Amino acid sequence: MLLSGIAEKKLSNGLKVICLTKPGTPIVAVQVWYRVGSAFEKPGIRGISHFLEHMMFRGSAGIASEEHSRRINDVGGHCNAFTAEDVTAYTNSVPAGMLDMVFAMEADRMDGLLFDPALFETERSVIIEEYHTYMNNPVAKAFLEFREEFYGDHPYAVSPLGRLEEIAGLSLADCRDYYARRYRPDNAVVVVVGEVDGAEVFSAAQRHFGGKRLPTDDLPIFRLPPPLSATNGQRSMTRSVEFDVPILVVGYPAPPSSHEDAVALEILLLIAAGGESSRMHREVVRRQSVAVMAGGMNHFLKASGMSMFFAAFTPDIRTERVERALAAEIDRLRTEGITREEMEKIRNTTITGRIFELYSADHICQRLGFGETIEGDHRLWVERMETLKHLDAEKLMDTAKRWWDDGAKRTLLLRPRRVNPLLYVGGFLRRAARLSPFWRGKATREAR
Repeated sequence: MLLSGIAEKKLSNGLKVICLTKPGTPIVAVQVWYRVGSAFEKPGIRGISHFLEHMMFRGSAGIASEEHSRRINDVGGHCNAFTAEDVTAYTNSVPAGMLDMVFAMEADRMDGLLFDPALFETERSVIIEEYHTYMNNPVAKAFLEFREEFYGDHPYAVSPLGRLEEIAGLSLADCRDYYARRYRPDNAVVVVVGEVDGAEVFSAAQRHFGGKRLPTDDLPIFRLPPPLSATNGQRSMTRSVEFDVPILVVGYPAPPSSHEDAVALEILLLIAAGGESSRMHREVVRRQSVAVMAGGMNHFLKASGMSMFFAAFTPDIRTERVERALAAEIDRLRTEGITREEMEKIRNTTITGRIFELYSADHICQRLGFGETIEGDHRLWVERMETLKHLDAEKLMDTAKRWWDDGAKRTLLLRPRRVNPLLYVGGFLRRAARLSPFWRGKATREAR
C-alpha cells in the first residue's frame, strides 16, 4: 500500500519531518504545521494566531514582503495558510525539483520574521475587514454565538477569528513575543509528499532547518481541558437574524479527534444527516415535510468536539415539531441501530472516498499533518482505514448512546426578524404536493 512508505525523522532541535514518496506525481506538497492556534490565546490577545499567520507572508530576513507567494506562483505552484483552534499551517505545492526553494523560504520565516510597523497596520485593517465580512452574515454570526454557548469556559469557545476589540488592541510587541514563544523547531512538523526521495528530503531538511537554535526559554506548556460531557446539562438559545426562513441547530458534545469513537461518529453522522440519502433527509424533509433542508457535521478538535445537526423550515411549521423530528432520528440510531444494508453502503462509500483522497499529494499531506499535530500520531489516518473496515452495527449504536446524550444537548433557533407571507403559502403547497398520489408513488420508488 502507498501509505506504508511513510518515513519520519526528528532533527536534533526537535523539528519532526514526515515524508511520503508518491511515484508518478510530478509535484511535491510541502506543509509546515505549528502547534499553536486560537485555543492557546489568552484574554486580551484573542485573534493573535490569525494575525501572525498574515504577518508570515509580510517578509522575513531573506524574503521580501509577498515574495514567498510570488516565487511559488512563478514556478506554477500555489501556497496558502490557515489558522485553526489547535494549529496554524502553511501549505505549498510546487513542481518536483522545487523542494529546496520551499524549504529555504519556510526556514527563513520560521525564526527570521520581520515586523514592519506599516505592514503590521495594513494587515490589521485586512483582518478587521475579514472579521466584519464574516460577522455581517447573520447566520455565521449566530453560529459563533452558539459555539460560545456550547463550549462555555473551554478555550474552544472563541473561534480563530478572535474578538474585534482585542484585534484592534494588539501591538507589535504582543506579536513578537507570541512568535518567539511558539514559532520554533520543536513546536513544528514539516510534511512532504510527492515525487521526492526520502533521503534527499531529510538531507535538505537538515540543511535548511537543522541549524535553527531553540529559544533559551522552554516551550510554554499548554494543557487543554478534558472533553465536554453530558454533565454540562441541556441548554437552548434563540437569536433573531436577517434571514428568510427559521433554522434550528442541535449540538452534542463529541470526543477529541484522536478518540477511538471518532470514526464511528463519522459514520453515524453520514447515516443520520449526510446528504439526500440520509435518514434525516428522507424522513424529516421528504416524508414528514417538516423541513426544506436537513444536515449535519462533526467538528473534531484536539481536546474535544461537537456533533451538530441543523434543519431549515418554513415559518408555518412549529419549532418544536422540527426538533422532535430530528430527535426521533437520532433516538432511532441510539435504540435501534442501523441495518446491514446501511452499514455496507456507508462503509463502501467512505472507503471509496478515502481511496480517492490518495490521488492528491496535497490532501495526503494535510491528512498526515492533521494526524501528527492534532490526533497525536500521523499513523492514525492509516490505521483508521482498518478500523473502518471492521466497524459493526453494535459498535455504532453504543457510540451513539455514549455521545448523543440529550442531557448535554444544545439548541439554537435562528428566527427571522421579518417573515415573508408567501413562505406560508409555499410551505402549504409543498406539503400538499407530498400528499398527491404522484408524489407518494415517486417517494416510494426513491426509497427502494
